[in-house]
Formats: sequence, C-alpha cells, structure tokens
Amino acid sequence: MARRARTGPRRVSQADVARHAGVSPGIVSSVINGRDYGSIRVSDATRARVLESVRELGYVPDIAARNLAGGSSRLIGVFTYEALFPLGSQSFYHDFLVGIEEAADQAEYHLLLVTGAKNEDHRRSIYAGGVNHLRLADGGLLLGTNEMTDEIVRLAGENYPFVFVGERDFPGVELSYVAGDYVGGTAALVGRAVELGHRRIAMAQLQADEPIPGRQTGFRTGREQYGLDAEESPLLPVSLGPTPGKLGLDDFLSEIIRRGITAVILENNSFVEPFRAAALDRGLDIPRDLSLIALGGTQFRPENAGLTELQIPRYEMGAEAVRLLLRLMVDPTGGPLRTRLSCGILEGATLARPGSG
Repeated sequence: MARRARTGPRRVSQADVARHAGVSPGIVSSVINGRDYGSIRVSDATRARVLESVRELGYVPDIAARNLAGGSSRLIGVFTYEALFPLGSQSFYHDFLVGIEEAADQAEYHLLLVTGAKNEDHRRSIYAGGVNHLRLADGGLLLGTNEMTDEIVRLAGENYPFVFVGERDFPGVELSYVAGDYVGGTAALVGRAVELGHRRIAMAQLQADEPIPGRQTGFRTGREQYGLDAEESPLLPVSLGPTPGKLGLDDFLSEIIRRGITAVILENNSFVEPFRAAALDRGLDIPRDLSLIALGGTQFRPENAGLTELQIPRYEMGAEAVRLLLRLMVDPTGGPLRTRLSCGILEGATLARPGSG
C-alpha cells in the first residue's frame, strides 16, 4: 500500500530536542515548562544545552497539548447574539471588550471569540448543531442582547461556568453577572437636575418591561429621594411608532408642554435624535426651554456629542466579568456571583437651569 506523501515539514517534537541535546525527554519537559518533576533536577549547563537545541531545531511547544494535560485550555470564550461582533471603537460594547481583553491578559488567559456557530435560522447560537461551542473554552462571557432563553437555561443546567456582562433574569436560573448600578445612577441624574432647579421632570418609558433593569426604578427612586410629585414628574409610556396604550412622539411633546415639564429623561439614546427634531419643530430650544438627559444603551453617534447622560463603567464591567468567571472556573457550583458597579454622570450641554442656555 502506498503511503500518503507529507504535505509539509514534520513538526519538531520534545523527543527530537532530547536526542539533539543528549538528555532525557523528562529533562526537556522540565526545562520547557519551567518546573522540576519529582527527582528531576536540571543543572544550569544542561538547561542551557536544551535551550540551545530548542533554538537550533526551531521547536515550538504545542500549547493545546500542554494546557489539556494540565486540565485547562487557558481559553475564555466570548459570545454575543448580536449579528456582528461589536469591535468598533464607536460601538457601545467596545469598552466592555477592552476590559475583558486586559483582564484576561493579566490572568494569562487567551480569548476565543465564538462567532461562527449559527442555527437553522442563521442566528448565532451557542448550541448550533446540538453542540455547546463554548466548551472549547474553560468558561464563557456573554454580552449583548437578543439572547435565547432556552439556550441560557440549558447552559446553566450543564454547570458550565459563564458570566453575563449586564444584568439578566431568566426563569428558574440564578445567573452570575456584572452590572452597572442603574438605579443609583439614574437617581443621581434626577438629583443633578433638581440641583439646577428642575422640579418637573418626565421620563420617557420606551418599554414596560425594562430592557436594562433599574433605570425606571432609578427614576422613581430619585423622584422619591428629592421630593418630586409623581403627577408633576411622571413616567410616560412613549413609542416612535403607533402603539396601543403609548404616546406617539408628537403627543408626548404635547403632554410635557401641558404639564410644564422642564427636563426630560430618555431611557435609550436611540430616541435622542427623533426627540430633538420633534422639539425643534415645536420651536423648543434645548436646553433653554427643555433640558435633555439620556441613559445610554446604544452605539455612540456623533450627533449625540455634548449630551448629558449616564456614564456606564463599561471597561470596569468587562474586567470584573473576567474576575468573576475565573472564580467560577475554580468552583462552577460556587455561584451565582454578582457585582454592581457605580455609574457616573457625563456632563453635557443639554442639561442646564430652567430658562437658561
């Protein structure tokens, strides 16, 4: 039977290095891995000879084999259900990923972006083809929106260590996550408006079930803390399109004018430009006639520069998610692990004293 011809040079092995240096494979392993094994003790002269053979032969350690032998891949998987992985510097998720990368690097772990697995609907899926693709890594970080509830429940049931970047709540599952303190951050923004003299502050409620938990609660908390009347500072359901039970943009503006509102909090930055345009059509100047505050949640847009908004600790959340995951990887049953990080205020030109600007 004819043998298949080699398609490339043979990989240099530790056995090759051992023969070249005239030592045992155990000594080569000890030198390459930087540790002593049992009775093996390596002199400086022998170590130098082994390293010289490594250089001469061009030996490259098999990282995968070494890690698997130690019971670890030294990989952290990063997965998002978003259509494209959010790597651009203008992306809402960019700073999360920078924090993840730097914390993983400090812990001497590699990052594996799990991007190619898709289900029959061409959506990203952890379990495309019935296989948990995050199993390539020792543990996983999940970020972004549009997650599949059944996959998250299944992942938790496997005791696979994973952490969400952002607070999530799924029935019957206690997840580990790192989140911003949106309650405290939103309440602080209400307080900042009150300091400037605003007593009638409305919040546009875009969804009854909060896509990012804590913001609507934070508005109510701030209203209570600063003694604002619920009728004069309402939470109003709003929609950009016709939706039963919600105010359209034009009706929303009519309502805040009728109530004498002087500051508006928008739950999501995607609502900023339509709101600004509608206010301009009404002859309202921002911030002289109406101050504007946003709570983030979308990719940065140049037209939103100068906006007063919630400052989310994205970098810190990414780094903390790695730290929580490393703890879970040591003890997958030790969760849930949860951290909330304080949010700040990004001061901008859209919040001013009533009648100023």
